Amino acid sequence: MPFAPLRVHRTFAAEASSVGEARRFAREQLQQWGATEALDSVSLVVSELVTNAVVHTGTPARLALQLRGGDLRVEVEDHHPGRAVPMVPERPLDRSEHGRGLLITASLSSAWGVEYSPTTKRVWATCPLPVGGDGNLPHPASADPAGTARVGVVETAPDGQVTHWNEDAAAMSGWAPEEVLGRSVADLLDPEPGQGLPADVADPTFAARWHGTCQLACRDGSTAEVFATSVRRSAGGQVVLLVPSRQRELVTPAVGPTARPAMPPSPVLPGMRPDALVRLGSQELLALAVEHVRDPVLADATWLLLLHDVDEDMEVAAVSGLPETLLGTRLAPGSPGAPSAQSPERPVVVTDTAEHPVPLLAGTELRSLAVVPLLVEGRVVGALGAASARVDGFTDDQAVLLQRFADSIAVAADRARLQASERARREWLTFIADAGDLLAASLDQDMTMAITGQIVVPRIAPWCAIHLLDQRGVPVLQQVWHQDEARVDELRKALARPKAATAATARADEVVLWAQVQGQPVTTIPLVARRRRFGYLTLGRAPEELRRSEFYLVAESIARRAALAIDNARAHGNLQAVGRALQESLLPPTTPSPPGLDVGVVYEAAGEDTLAGGDFYDLFPAGNGRWCFVVGDVCGTGAEAAAVTGLARHTVQALVRAGFPLPATLERLNTAILEEGERSRFLTLVCGTLHVEGGRMRLTLVNAGHPPVFLVGREGRVREVGNPQPLLGVVDAVAYTAEEHVLQREDLLVALTDGVTERRDGDVMLGADGVARELAATAGMPAQAVAEQVRRLAVDYSTAPQRDDMAILAIRVQVGPVLAQALA
Repeated sequence: MPFAPLRVHRTFAAEASSVGEARRFAREQLQQWGATEALDSVSLVVSELVTNAVVHTGTPARLALQLRGGDLRVEVEDHHPGRAVPMVPERPLDRSEHGRGLLITASLSSAWGVEYSPTTKRVWATCPLPVGGDGNLPHPASADPAGTARVGVVETAPDGQVTHWNEDAAAMSGWAPEEVLGRSVADLLDPEPGQGLPADVADPTFAARWHGTCQLACRDGSTAEVFATSVRRSAGGQVVLLVPSRQRELVTPAVGPTARPAMPPSPVLPGMRPDALVRLGSQELLALAVEHVRDPVLADATWLLLLHDVDEDMEVAAVSGLPETLLGTRLAPGSPGAPSAQSPERPVVVTDTAEHPVPLLAGTELRSLAVVPLLVEGRVVGALGAASARVDGFTDDQAVLLQRFADSIAVAADRARLQASERARREWLTFIADAGDLLAASLDQDMTMAITGQIVVPRIAPWCAIHLLDQRGVPVLQQVWHQDEARVDELRKALARPKAATAATARADEVVLWAQVQGQPVTTIPLVARRRRFGYLTLGRAPEELRRSEFYLVAESIARRAALAIDNARAHGNLQAVGRALQESLLPPTTPSPPGLDVGVVYEAAGEDTLAGGDFYDLFPAGNGRWCFVVGDVCGTGAEAAAVTGLARHTVQALVRAGFPLPATLERLNTAILEEGERSRFLTLVCGTLHVEGGRMRLTLVNAGHPPVFLVGREGRVREVGNPQPLLGVVDAVAYTAEEHVLQREDLLVALTDGVTERRDGDVMLGADGVARELAATAGMPAQAVAEQVRRLAVDYSTAPQRDDMAILAIRVQVGPVLAQALA
């Protein structure tokens, strides 16, 4: 009869949809086991663990569910052991925007934890099943606890199903043979992390022979730690021997009485006390080790190579008998002086460097060498090399001794390698973060490109250049940087006209503007922002050199940030240009000089980066010797208010020039604003005409809800003219009336917006009275000086930034009796 497996697993791809698939897989399995009451809680735990593994580590995730008596063990394994999970989740504040850690797992499970191996990370949680939830599970007696020597023999078919289960296996687990025959061996054995075993012992890719520690699922729901060894049969299937972990010698080869005991590795630094070794740092320890290994193996020079994390290259970390300039030299896999690319775990011996040159030893008299690997947990992490001035200078015993030295320092070397890699990674991360801050701080395109050059040179490359595509898609050189400033002009000439490389010299996914520049290979990285390529960053380093180091990853990261910053700066520049053009259309291009009038104007839009606002002014000839002035204020600021500003200014100017009286002009403007519909905004406006009649300057004025105009007499007396009437853009039917005033020589008119009168210092407002007091002292001052003085009054009234647009128009009458007759 078919058995319900006690342990099931499935691997999910590194994509967001896998979370839902994992939940469905868990719910289906729990329903099969009859544990329906735990569906919701287990689904939450599975969702959280799979999300952490798939979304946050970016690797495939393996979900395993295992019944252990009245508990369900949930395991999620990913391939990102470097991304740790905190063992004690901290509950974030309710207002926090980040994730909730493993709070759900901690609250719904009776226990949880994390297990790390060199290549994987396994997060597990134990969820108690409700009473009755494991009704389909047998409840046998516990496994035989006797300490007698037992060897369980388990045979499996090619598909992993158990075909034989001996008495010792039954005694160790509590499972009778008839209860496990036909069941998958993966239900019963769970390899421990870090044992080098595959996830499933029934996997056809399993090695022909393996051994390691496993957890044996017992019949009562508990687990027992056993040591397992397996041999794959030629016809398929396996024979697995199980013993308690403390009795592993029963199935491992024993050392016979005549066998030679394994020689312990030699001390790293002979003659030094252990407490002195403890005080040494990793780099100092490796340097001393390389020095001390020379005499025992009769070498004239030694060196230590450490594997680089970014690629498979090895880097010279310590030397003895060789120039220190070799430190940091990178060797590609299989290069002379490094382990073999095909079999890196095997020693390499060169009997005569004259026949097989070794660039690492170029310029020396060394004629032979031996290189042995540094192995940690079965992985090559570096190599130890020794060279001799003699041809065939190393015997087999010396090569064995060199390997023993390598084995003794392998762990220390790997620790030093990881520490150096972590330091370098932190430095690069800090470098990239600082570069991003610098680039994001600029909204000027030229400045952003200049910052890019300063970031790249000389840290990543000795020189770089930026080309941007013009409207035809042709690269145009923008800026060039070189660590030697004297070579910038020469380099600029060479880069002025790109010469595209042939298809044979460029990869399919790479854009190359030049095969070489000044005889040296270069690397071209596209500048892409918002899925649009708009330029190129060219680096003065060979592509092969960059790709075999972390420099290319950093350069690509800098290029992405620079591309976005340059594109943002360019977009900001375009917006500024649009704002300038709009502003120029809203205001007169120049301040006119009407005969008999002295005019002063001040205009400031609110906000540091605001070019177009809702306040406006205008002064233009209206025909027949008349001049019309307008000062208005649209509700709000910015581009939306500026749109209504343009409508109002141009409408007033067109109607007045056509001969319409001021009341009729404003009535038609009111209609035009209301017809804008949702885009309309109400506005206040004061409009007046000045003309000479009967030897006097006459003022015709209409005020549509605007602050009154200040009239300052020659003697300094200030009064307000222009009674406010209804606002524009509020009601459909509105009728305006004009006021008539006669002005004397040296009279001053000041029309302004509420950005001046409503300037506040805390709760106190400047108001019309404050402006009037200031204007009383302006008798005899030029109109422009008056406008500037009013502006300073408003600005200095408060330390707070200006939040409203400000327009000030000052007109002083210079017409006297004689001049008035001449102009009449």
